Amino acid sequence: LFTDIRSFTTISEKMNAQELVGLLNEYFTEMVGIVMNEDGVVDKYIGDAIMALYNVPLEAPDHAMRAVRTALEFQERVRPLAERFAARHGGQLACGVGIHTGDAVVGTIGSEQRLEYTAIGDTINLGSRLEGLSKVYGVDIVVSETTRKLAPDFAWQELDRVRVKGKEQAVAIFWPVAPQERLEKATTDELKTWAAFLKAYRAQDWDQCDVLMLNLQRMNAKKYLYELYSERVASMRLLPFDPDWDGATNFETK
Repeated sequence: LFTDIRSFTTISEKMNAQELVGLLNEYFTEMVGIVMNEDGVVDKYIGDAIMALYNVPLEAPDHAMRAVRTALEFQERVRPLAERFAARHGGQLACGVGIHTGDAVVGTIGSEQRLEYTAIGDTINLGSRLEGLSKVYGVDIVVSETTRKLAPDFAWQELDRVRVKGKEQAVAIFWPVAPQERLEKATTDELKTWAAFLKAYRAQDWDQCDVLMLNLQRMNAKKYLYELYSERVASMRLLPFDPDWDGATNFETK
């Protein structure tokens, strides 16, 4: 799991060093407490980012569920922090989260002068990339399909199939909507319509996309994801039908 503060550079420009350290200490204290409550391990701080591991050093069969619960709790706990921050500095405070599940090399790694317990490998790299994609899709949490399959107690909205920089294989990414038991009928209907839209989108049926998007925007007019895909459809209908297109979005930057 990776999380960082949105627009941290912009925020830091408005604060002196003492205020900035105070903000980070307060933020890290809240977030790290949530990770530890779910038996996660805080691997490191990377500037304003936190890297956390689950299922190590002791096995936890429900590790994916724990990571998703952590991400959702982050969003709940950051709200009062954001209110205090806005009162003091007049800005907005928010965090993005990326989660991926897979094999990694975990252990003591480093130099002869300094060692640290950490994890490395493709799984870790993708988790970091997914956190960055949360900004692109206008959501606070992005989860890989591998994690989603291991967290069935949540309802999910598929965001896209993406091919991140450095990877040839596309992966499906998702946003956790809510625990299944809290899902309302209106949200269920919206998710069904969205699934139909993605099917039409990947079939390059742009007319059907327009019809379904109109319904989606009536259901949730403020959702940035729908605005993003409306613009994509408008651009892609100008291109010829491509039988080799796999429906994935390629990202050339980290």
